[in-house]
Amino acid sequence: MTNSPNGRRCLLKVLRTIVYSIIVAFLFWQIWRVRDGLGDSLSSVGWSAVGLSVGFTVVGTAPGFFGWRLLVAGTGVRLTISDAAWVYFLSGVTVYLPGGIWPPIVQAALARRVGAPASRLMAAGLITLVMTMLSGGIVGLVAVPHLATDDPMWWLSVPVVLSAAGAVILVPRLLTRLLGLGQRILRRGGHEIVLPSGRTTLGVVALNVLGWCCNGTHAVIVAVALGAPPASAMTLGIGGFVLSAIAGALSQAPAGLGVREVVLGLTLGALVSGPDLIVLLLLSRFVTTLGHVIATLGVLGVLAGTRFVTARREAAHASPAQSLTRE
Repeated sequence: MTNSPNGRRCLLKVLRTIVYSIIVAFLFWQIWRVRDGLGDSLSSVGWSAVGLSVGFTVVGTAPGFFGWRLLVAGTGVRLTISDAAWVYFLSGVTVYLPGGIWPPIVQAALARRVGAPASRLMAAGLITLVMTMLSGGIVGLVAVPHLATDDPMWWLSVPVVLSAAGAVILVPRLLTRLLGLGQRILRRGGHEIVLPSGRTTLGVVALNVLGWCCNGTHAVIVAVALGAPPASAMTLGIGGFVLSAIAGALSQAPAGLGVREVVLGLTLGALVSGPDLIVLLLLSRFVTTLGHVIATLGVLGVLAGTRFVTARREAAHASPAQSLTRE
């Protein structure tokens, strides 16, 4: 039975469910174990620190958007700011579904509404995922010196990340294969895809690095509020969060749920421990989710309001013209 494709898929689903269940159970056990000190740790953080953390996560969505738009333009597709924002932020909602491939798929599905070839948006989305992971790996390296004091094996991640980043940036064939993959998935090869230039690729990486730093700053703020040394919190907080976010994305769990918390606990355990660490993990999930929701609803709300006002104005201008025609 397990030799058939359906059997293997069922087995993988069962194993994935078991692993996720174990991780979630482990996290709940950790919360229960330190439940007596959670209230004091939460009160020590304060609402000002939480609000500032949410603000950084909201701002952190902007570099990712402009990096994606730059990459889309590099493949030969020109989108207005409003159309690009609508596609990007609407597709971003799918990160809360199992699997990390949904944003490029949704972007391709929305391509027709903005007058763009679906294959190009699909391919640009796939490359964006790779660039996001690579730029995150680069940012995560800032945590390596601190982590390597306990385990020197962490130094091995430096050449691995740098080699992977250099391969994608300097070897266009890898990007070409990703672009071709997008066409094969959609079974549409009629549109020739222009490969982004090296300058465009570097710009995308730089914007993603900025976005990762903004998002990771929330962990620094919360860790410092809980008593962590600011200097160590700056490097380990940002780098540790980024490493945990990458691990969560690679796990294919919805928004990395569970996996991200485990890796974040391992990396930031050197800064805080006990109830403080649990509070940091809980607030990290809360802050990043709330920041993403605020940014998404804010952008989509503004776009919807703008289109509504534009439609009303066009209708108002059309009414006098229709009246004159009848007369």
